[in-house]
Amino acid sequence: MEKKFEPLFTPWKIGNVEIKNRVVVCPMGGTSLFGWMEPHHFDKDAAAFFMDIAKNNAGLIIPGIAPLRNLMGGAWLYKANGAFRKLKTYMEEFHKTGAKLFVQLTAGFGRSFSVPNKFVPMLKNKFLGKLVKPIFDIQYLCASPSELPSRWAEGCTCRQITVKEIHKMINAFAKTALKCKEAGVDGVEIHAVHEGYLLDQFCTEYTNHRDDEYGGSFENRFRFATDVVKAIKAACGEDYPVSLRYSVVSKTKGFCEGAMPGEEYKEVGRNMEESEKAIKYLEEAGYDMFDADNGTYDAWYWAHPPAYMPTNCNLEDVAHIRKFTNAPVVCAGRMDPATAAKAIFG
Repeated sequence: MEKKFEPLFTPWKIGNVEIKNRVVVCPMGGTSLFGWMEPHHFDKDAAAFFMDIAKNNAGLIIPGIAPLRNLMGGAWLYKANGAFRKLKTYMEEFHKTGAKLFVQLTAGFGRSFSVPNKFVPMLKNKFLGKLVKPIFDIQYLCASPSELPSRWAEGCTCRQITVKEIHKMINAFAKTALKCKEAGVDGVEIHAVHEGYLLDQFCTEYTNHRDDEYGGSFENRFRFATDVVKAIKAACGEDYPVSLRYSVVSKTKGFCEGAMPGEEYKEVGRNMEESEKAIKYLEEAGYDMFDADNGTYDAWYWAHPPAYMPTNCNLEDVAHIRKFTNAPVVCAGRMDPATAAKAIFG
């Protein structure tokens, strides 16, 4: 191995959990261990995919998001006992590779939920929405911090989520994390103060217009995210690692309008100044790691860098934010190995 790549194969820790190298497989869509649009189950195909990666010397693997509730039917993930029993057997074999695995949990999408065309009328018409609610509760799936325009369904408005619903989600995060711990999963990741998903919509002023304890001040806007980690630590113990998927800067000019690299613009979401404050605040609340990049669903290409985005497009901002936390920081997105290795101790 060339000397310049050696930093990629040095160990590191998330809390008390040691990771054998710096190769982190960040979450990818469609790779949830619990399925996606179907009822919660242990997904054998996703499990086999990640086992193969683990055998090829990955240090930490974080499969794609696991919603707290089924998208179809609305059953809570923590009640899927059969799936967790199979997950426990899987983790026993997985750990023989020397890799570690975190399960990424999500409260949902809010205004960023990609509404299938056939369900748009149910979002626009409350009566139609009630008819299909037992199968596909589109009003719940799109519920947002405030009444907001849907990111994908033109002309549709997403309702404001209730405090009671928020508290049920926080409780579900804690119960699901405990199920993961009991199954031998090394930690959980919360998705996210990231990419304009529901928790991120609470954190940014342009999407949070609430006047209760979850809106207004900086502390109130970040309360949902901090309540989640506190609940998980209370259920699983302070030593159980909790990572946060984190967008350093929103790179967003407005609804459905993102900024391009090098563009001068006015940030409506989280700017770097607030991000420096936020990452320290979130660490103090209990988060043990930050899985970081940039963007929102209004500027989605930062978190999913396509060919036209510069290689290592998120690294500069992620390297900067690392100065403001004592927790380890992972940089997600398209990178080249030599630059990644240099950044580790740079």
